[in-house]
Amino acid sequence: MAGLDFEAKSKMKSNSLKSQVTMLMILGLVMFIVISLVLYLSKSAVKKQSQQNIKKTQDSAAEIQPIKEFAAKCLDKLAKDALVLIGRQGGYIYSSQGGTLVDYQETDEGLFFVGHEGMKVAYNIQPPKFAIPPYASDVPDYPWKTFPYRTAGSSAEIFEGFFGIINIPPLNSSEGPNSIQSQIESFIDSNIAGCIDSSIFEKQGLKIQMQQPKTSAIIGSGNIAVSTSMPISISNPATNEYAELEDFSATLDIGLRGIYFFAKDIMENDIRDIRFNMSSVKNNKGSLRIKVIKDAFSSDDLAIITDDQSLINGKPYEYIFARKNRAPALYYIKKNEMEFPHNFEIKQDTLLKNYELKAEDPDEDSYRFTITPELPKVLNIPQIKFKVEVSDGQHSDYQIITVNRIE
Repeated sequence: MAGLDFEAKSKMKSNSLKSQVTMLMILGLVMFIVISLVLYLSKSAVKKQSQQNIKKTQDSAAEIQPIKEFAAKCLDKLAKDALVLIGRQGGYIYSSQGGTLVDYQETDEGLFFVGHEGMKVAYNIQPPKFAIPPYASDVPDYPWKTFPYRTAGSSAEIFEGFFGIINIPPLNSSEGPNSIQSQIESFIDSNIAGCIDSSIFEKQGLKIQMQQPKTSAIIGSGNIAVSTSMPISISNPATNEYAELEDFSATLDIGLRGIYFFAKDIMENDIRDIRFNMSSVKNNKGSLRIKVIKDAFSSDDLAIITDDQSLINGKPYEYIFARKNRAPALYYIKKNEMEFPHNFEIKQDTLLKNYELKAEDPDEDSYRFTITPELPKVLNIPQIKFKVEVSDGQHSDYQIITVNRIE
């Protein structure tokens, strides 16, 4: 009887253990199903959210397109405005306009610029301010003492020398300060925020934030490529959409490089050769031509270079610069010391020994000669110094002829 009870108890204990194992297996299966379901739902939600985000980006792209086009048009306009200012102001844009050159005062006209059609046209050619031997910058030794002869005893005439300095800015930033390249970049950076009127788009419910721009200009052989990096953040609070813009670019078909070197070549010839005629049609080259406005300010001239193949707003591009008046150069009078008896009446033909007075003017100005004291003059003192002068009305050159009395 006791054996039966033990067997029954063992059987009951085994059944209980099997029941617990079964319960644990069922519980584990349930937990596995629950975890799998949670992971599936989470993955599905992430995928759905990602699809919604993509849709929002695509939807906002259509809304920001007008802003992108507006900014690109602003860049194109400002690049053209910069080129017009550079062309009309002798290669410079002043700081008040967004450039790099200090502003000139109105009282500076005739010193640093010539006024023309409301613009301050900088001098690109000025008189020599220092001496480079054997040349001189000051009369009466200007341009050199025995001009146009190499020496007092030679007869060959030389017309190339040092007749001025060039003040055109460098083309690229790598060549020096206030370059045309850096001025274009500075002008765009200074004015683009004002050009992009965000209030137009803010009235449509958009919020726009613009960061500091950085412009790069490349002056090529036949065009100018301008690119501006300016991060713009655009958000729509009503739809909770957000987008960003950053890079804008424009290309202008203006042959600025060719115009620049054409102008520089004209200037170099003008300061090197006193007989060079800036306004001659022989200087024209292809689509490039030059004309000179004489005496635009006092005796100072303006030169206008036009490129018929480079158009801005339908008009040929112009580069205008000022040329400051320079002194004419009197030919060297070789017989500059002589003797006459007491009470001799000195006349021009005796003073000059029938020498014909000659001169050259680097600005193609007309000139006249004067001799002081006036002739005829009676020699009744031991010595008289005559000043032979050539003048264009603003500047002059002179030489001294000394007459001694024979005792």
